[in-house]
Amino acid sequence: MKIKLIGCHSTMNEVKALKNDGLMDCEFLDFNYHAQPAELHRKIQEIIHASQDYDLIVLTYGRCSNTLVGLISPAVPMLIPTTHDCIGLLMGSNARYLELFCKNTRTYFFSQGWLDYGRTPYDEYLEYVERYGEKKAGKIIQALYGHYNKAMLIKSVGMKMPDSYYGKLQKIADFFGWEIEEMEGDAGLLNALVRGEKLEDVVFIEPDQPVTLKHFAEGEPK
Repeated sequence: MKIKLIGCHSTMNEVKALKNDGLMDCEFLDFNYHAQPAELHRKIQEIIHASQDYDLIVLTYGRCSNTLVGLISPAVPMLIPTTHDCIGLLMGSNARYLELFCKNTRTYFFSQGWLDYGRTPYDEYLEYVERYGEKKAGKIIQALYGHYNKAMLIKSVGMKMPDSYYGKLQKIADFFGWEIEEMEGDAGLLNALVRGEKLEDVVFIEPDQPVTLKHFAEGEPK
């Protein structure tokens, strides 16, 4: 089976560590598309239309601000995770993410992809300083992230030189005054997607059927 995977840089390292190069072609999109959901939706749809000679199209995007809703593949079925975002995907399920989140709603989760390619809260602060000055930037960043008190690093497959990630996270945590913890990720859900397998929190979309909000509701913990 010939598979086309469309994903974000946030999970690129993990996908590369799990996939069989002979069975799958991958296309990863810039992390910064997350700030433009409509443009991200358009770009993914464009790639889907250009991938109709595959047997299966796999998306490693989660719900991600409803970006996937309305996507349609005319002739090729799709597999999508029903997680809210890449954090749930790297944790292995929506249930595990919600369990940890509910234990401490003031935890901000980081992954290797987020630290490698994303726009971290500290990056945002530096952008605001350049645009508005330190005083106003401090007020904005406090409003956005002042309720957090912990940075959680998800250790996942394909993570090379983990000390470098701890260093990046320490810089962010020191600035915000956050504690740092780490947790083991769970590659089971992502591994199923990479292999084109159905699993809990994975939905099969028939050809010529649009992705709907109902598909994501199917992955919600009962």
